[in-house]
Amino acid sequence: MSLPLAIFILGVLLVVGWFAAGTHFNVRKGEAALRWLHDSLPLVGEKTTLRWLGSSVVELKVQQAKAPFRQAEVLVVLEPRDVGPLWGLARLRGRRDLFIFRGSLRSQPQMEVEALDPGAWSTHGLKNRLPSDWTPMPAPAPLAAYAPGQQAAASQLLAAADLDGCPLVRLALRRSEPNLEAQWRLDQLRKHPARAVFETLRRVAERV
Repeated sequence: MSLPLAIFILGVLLVVGWFAAGTHFNVRKGEAALRWLHDSLPLVGEKTTLRWLGSSVVELKVQQAKAPFRQAEVLVVLEPRDVGPLWGLARLRGRRDLFIFRGSLRSQPQMEVEALDPGAWSTHGLKNRLPSDWTPMPAPAPLAAYAPGQQAAASQLLAAADLDGCPLVRLALRRSEPNLEAQWRLDQLRKHPARAVFETLRRVAERV
């Protein structure tokens, strides 16, 4: 066997092996997250549909959610561990495993707010897309927060979303759907029972 052919075969084996190992790791991590979520999802709604989007995203949809939600969606977004170069680049950009909750409410919110971690990959560019009349407001580190007014009420909303030792990556409240979006880093969030997470989300939604 020639040296170039041997190098080519070794490279193929490395890529395929990395893909298989990365996919396996993500599937195991996604399944662990689903076990963590399982007993608490009925707090949001009784019927949930599940699907994997590739090996890096688990999507859970609740079409008929319980009040104050009308619809809800949970995304477990994992690092792209199945593709080595992409995974390395993503980590350099700050990407980590993420829990995302999006909910449409039964009544339109009376206020709006955007609180985000400027260093997070999922919030990149959000600040630049805010309306021009939104102004900065106090927020716990590492968040930067903005609102068009009613900043006292918005501050109370951020306080209601607090989970000890687990800073938010994003909390967005909009009159347009989805009305509520919350993001946390998955590994930090799983230190809390999933029930506490959904009770926190419901408490936030009831305040708007």
